[in-house]
Amino acid sequence: MSYDTEHVRNAGDTPETITGIPTFAELLENPSLADLYTLIRQAGTATGPELVETMTVSKKTVYGYLHKLEQAGLISKVGDETGTAVYTAQEFELTLTIRETKVSITPKIIEVIAQKNEHPAIERVLEDHGIVTFALAYDLVNAHSEGDVTIRQIASLTNLSPGTTYDLVEALYSILNLGDDGSTPTTYTPDEFDADEDDLLGEYVNK
Repeated sequence: MSYDTEHVRNAGDTPETITGIPTFAELLENPSLADLYTLIRQAGTATGPELVETMTVSKKTVYGYLHKLEQAGLISKVGDETGTAVYTAQEFELTLTIRETKVSITPKIIEVIAQKNEHPAIERVLEDHGIVTFALAYDLVNAHSEGDVTIRQIASLTNLSPGTTYDLVEALYSILNLGDDGSTPTTYTPDEFDADEDDLLGEYVNK
């Protein structure tokens, strides 16, 4: 039977075993693990040998990561090719509540974190400001690509410095291929960042 409790919503007969919470946390800290999950998700299916050829870590590490992700339920085997296991990635959404603020970790966030070694602004925001600020900035950058907010507003809403904000916007534009014509983020002068704006968050939410 299905059931709803305070912490669990389930439409099936039996709740799925969840054993890999530490692995979810490691996805935020380990870009190689995040990259492996993202590669499988983007490819649809992938085998161990294919991933070994693509990844920059050792063969032993790749298979260790595959085991870890499978145990956590983040990937699963969907068949085999001549005796080689074929993996597919599972979609997920991990919602955390931090000081009355809810933040959802999804594969889209993991896709960006996987490239933090190539884009120092991502690691800087995560280390100095945390996952809540990073997730908010991620959403606002996507809104910026639609013309809904400015870089100055992103900086104000996230409390990031103008320089860090621009670097992060530039990184996310590159990773997510934002902008219809290959455009780069619009720059602003320091005076524009210093101008006051009332209730920017309310303005953004109400759009």
